[in-house]
Amino acid sequence: MFIRVIIAFFILIVLIISPFSARAAEDILSVDKTLIIQIIIFVGTIFILNALLFKPFLELVGRREKLTTGTIEQANELRKKVEQIINEYNTKLNEARAQAIEERNEIRRQAQRAYEEIIKKAREEAQALLEEAKAKLQSETKDIKEKVRSDIEVLGREIASRVLGKEV
Repeated sequence: MFIRVIIAFFILIVLIISPFSARAAEDILSVDKTLIIQIIIFVGTIFILNALLFKPFLELVGRREKLTTGTIEQANELRKKVEQIINEYNTKLNEARAQAIEERNEIRRQAQRAYEEIIKKAREEAQALLEEAKAKLQSETKDIKEKVRSDIEVLGREIASRVLGKEV
């Protein structure tokens, strides 16, 4: 809207100056009042455009750049935070894995000790049963030998009596 007013203002100035410029067309290289008026219009236009167009545009570009740069910086900060969180997560995960491996190894060591203890007890019990069985076998063998000895003596006498035909 404001730019339309400025454009209308310039058109009005051009219409006012055009009769003067017609006279100036006759003598193109001569310096007269119109040159001064054109310089004043040019300088005035620069000031008006600077105030109404260039400064707001440059401020807009500056704000936009600031927002863009700020957003990029924010994104970089968020990326760094995410990387830090991921690193912390990986560190904690590795610690948890190491702890789990250590606990598993400890459980295995305990199971190995329990296994060895059970095997040791079983061997001791088997050894005790074996010793007991050997002792019982020796005892029974002794008893059988004693029984057989008395029977052997009786049988030996009978066989000798039969072979000799008389009693021994």
